[in-house]
Amino acid sequence: MKVSLNWLKDYVHLKGSPEYISNLLTMAGLNVEKVHHVNDDVIFEIEITTNRPDWLSHIGVAREIHAVSSASFRLPPSAIKQNRNASKKIKVSIENNQLCPYYSATILEGIEWHNTPEFMKKRLQACGIRTINLIVDTTNYVLLEWGQPLHAFDLDSIYGEEIIARPAREGERINAIDGITYELRKNDVVIADQKGPVAIGGIMGGKETEVHEKTKNILLESAFFKPSSVRQTARRLVLGSESSYRFERRVDPEGVDKARERAVYLICKYAKPKQVSTVFRSGRAPVVTNKIRLSQSEIRRILGIGISNSQAKSFLKRLGLFVSIAKNSLITKTPSFRCDLTRPIDLIEEIARLYGYHKIPETLPELVPIDLKDNPVIKLEDRLRSLATSLGFNEIITFSIVDEAILKKLEFADQSVRLVNPQNKELCLMRPNLLSGLAQSIRRNIFNRQTDLWFFEIGNRYAKNDNNQLPNEERMLGLAVSSEGRLSWLEKKRAASFYDLKGVVLEILKRLNLNSIELKSSDHPLFESGEAMDVYIEGDNIGHFGTLSERVRKIYDVDKPVYYAELSIEKLAKHAQKSIKFNELPKFPSSPRDLTLIVPDDLKADAIINRIKEMAGDLAVKIEVFDYFKGGNISKGKKSLSFRIDYQAKDRTLQNEEVNKLHFSIIDSLNHLFGAELPKAKFTSATQ
Repeated sequence: MKVSLNWLKDYVHLKGSPEYISNLLTMAGLNVEKVHHVNDDVIFEIEITTNRPDWLSHIGVAREIHAVSSASFRLPPSAIKQNRNASKKIKVSIENNQLCPYYSATILEGIEWHNTPEFMKKRLQACGIRTINLIVDTTNYVLLEWGQPLHAFDLDSIYGEEIIARPAREGERINAIDGITYELRKNDVVIADQKGPVAIGGIMGGKETEVHEKTKNILLESAFFKPSSVRQTARRLVLGSESSYRFERRVDPEGVDKARERAVYLICKYAKPKQVSTVFRSGRAPVVTNKIRLSQSEIRRILGIGISNSQAKSFLKRLGLFVSIAKNSLITKTPSFRCDLTRPIDLIEEIARLYGYHKIPETLPELVPIDLKDNPVIKLEDRLRSLATSLGFNEIITFSIVDEAILKKLEFADQSVRLVNPQNKELCLMRPNLLSGLAQSIRRNIFNRQTDLWFFEIGNRYAKNDNNQLPNEERMLGLAVSSEGRLSWLEKKRAASFYDLKGVVLEILKRLNLNSIELKSSDHPLFESGEAMDVYIEGDNIGHFGTLSERVRKIYDVDKPVYYAELSIEKLAKHAQKSIKFNELPKFPSSPRDLTLIVPDDLKADAIINRIKEMAGDLAVKIEVFDYFKGGNISKGKKSLSFRIDYQAKDRTLQNEEVNKLHFSIIDSLNHLFGAELPKAKFTSATQ
């Protein structure tokens, strides 16, 4: 914002050079970016922060100079001596007091056109405002003086005898002063006569009611509009103005009447209207003043220095606050133009500004020793990184925001968290899992002829919460494998499979010393049927893994098999064992037995292993599947599974008779329970 030094002198008694004044304002928090001379004036270019809309006026800046320097401050004259009467009247009404809480207007009849006073022209031009005519220049002058936008209508161009501040009707249009026709929506505020819109509320007037040099009667508007409504309309229409810049940051509610009276005063002085009406009003200005109690001890605690109540009271009164002292505390009432002052800490900041930050000595804060506690999730993350790396995986980091089009194809979009204001219209959803980043990384690497891809990522997934609460965030470990095989002189090249990923998942869980691990078949929509499993720890579902279905791979444009796993780190941390238990080395030899069974094709090996454990108890110390075969001499719908069972006792050497008896009782039980049969003599296994 550009501020004229000559203009400021109308309100505050200034001493010192422009550079001194610039430094004074900057040290107090009102940053002066540039100082330059324009004719016989000095212009300050000031950076205005969004929390201080009161600085968007010369009176606001003058009030700040008064506060930081104790220079005398005065407001410009606004009273008129004429009787308030006019031959014409107009009804003012508000249709939606949320969008426009307060609207006021005054009629000035019999305007005499004269040139804009020279001082007014110079000041407007120095501040970057183009001069137009006496009435428009006067409203712009008051805007820069008080920070309150005004608008003057040609009264004779208004249809009917009523002005309404209302939401626009869907599809309504208005030809604005800039010559462009804008299509309006129902959330836009308009000022309308009985025919239609004559202004876009808080932004720009209409061409049909524009004031020109043949205008004799004007309707002078001053209002308060809802800041967010003005901002949304201005951005949608790409229509910024000096008015919208102030309205969307919130104007001073009490300034609505003060600025209108000031404009009437100037118009009466220079345009000499024959008659001036009373003020037509509707609604009420939303003045909110905050009562804040500030204790002396709180000032000392925050600033580290003692500032007396009388000195603090002096600072705050200079800012326009109403202050009294009671029981070693300041009782303050904030003025309407300081909407940013709501808490004691806000007042302390103001006191520090006026006292001078450079005067506050540097002190080190007192540090109270605290017990440092390990975060189990972060600790587990570090461990999982080491485990995944040791198993041959490479870590990647991808975006948490994903493409809506992909999630729609996966049918996850409705369950996903949507960004309120995305920078990219396509990337507007938070990821519901870690698959998108991992799958896209695999796709890019395959396009670059990489054939051995083992990736992992640790990151958050996001899920909608009920009752409009913040979304749930869960820390996850994602694993993805797509490999045509690793070349090694130790083994033949082979492609990775579902069982490689299964082995990785189980190895990770094993190294975390987890108990009661259970894998169950899953029908998760990401995976191929029959090649997906849910992982349970002590009955708690901690994740899943499987082979990505062909449909999912096509969505991500991946033409190679991909195996994907996702585990909840937070749930893993809950079940992970903090201590490791070591078993005593066995003192007695084991007695291994091999068992080959012909079983139904849909029977899982886990079911057989669990039954063997039930029958053998602690004597079966190790059970492994070492062979699987289908076809050949085996009937259709059947398969061959071979198990190696190590029998071993802790307190004795097992005798062959005892082992054989137990082994054959297990075979009988498996036959009775699952229909498992021993192979015939002609059967040839896959390993032969």
